Amino acid sequence: MFDVGMSELVVIFVVALLVFGPKRLPELARALGKGLAEIKKSLNDAKRQVQTEFREIESQEQGGVAKGFADLKQTLDDVRKQVETGYKQVMVPVGQAPVPKPDENAYEEKEEEEEVEEEEEVEEEEEEEVEEVEEEEEEEKEEEVEEKVGEKEKIEKREETEKKEKTEQKDEEQEKKA
Repeated sequence: MFDVGMSELVVIFVVALLVFGPKRLPELARALGKGLAEIKKSLNDAKRQVQTEFREIESQEQGGVAKGFADLKQTLDDVRKQVETGYKQVMVPVGQAPVPKPDENAYEEKEEEEEVEEEEEVEEEEEEEVEEVEEEEEEEKEEEVEEKVGEKEKIEKREETEKKEKTEQKDEEQEKKA
C-alpha cells in the first residue's frame, strides 16, 4: 500500500516519541490500532456490500442496467459516508484523549529512593577508599619496619665484624708481645 521502509518507520517512531512522550505513546498506539481496525472493518463491510449489489444487479433482469447503477452509486455513497464518519469518530478521541496527570508522590518516592541508593553507593565507595588508604599505610609502615630491621641487622653485623676485627687485632698484638 505505502512504500515505507524500516528506516522511515524508525524516523516516524522517534518523531512520535518526541512529540507525544513515552507515557502517551502506548495509549496513542492502541487508539490508532483500534482506529485502523475500524477502518479495515468498514472497508470490508463496504466490499461485501458492493459484491452483494453486483450479485443483485447480475441476478436482476428487470429494471434495467441504469437502475442497477443508480442503486450501486447510492450504496457506494452510503459506504463512503460510513467510512468517513467512522474514521472521524475514531480519530477525534485520539486527539482529545485526556493526558493523565503524573502521580507526584510516585515521582518523589522514586527520586528519594534513587538519592538514597546514590548516597549508599557514595558511602560504600568512600569506605572502600578509606580501607585502601589504610591498607596502603599499613603496607608502607611494614615496609618501613622491615627496612629499619634490615638496617639494624646490617649495623649489628658491621659492629660484630668490627668487634671481631678488634679482638683479632688485640689477639695479634698480644701474640706479638708474647
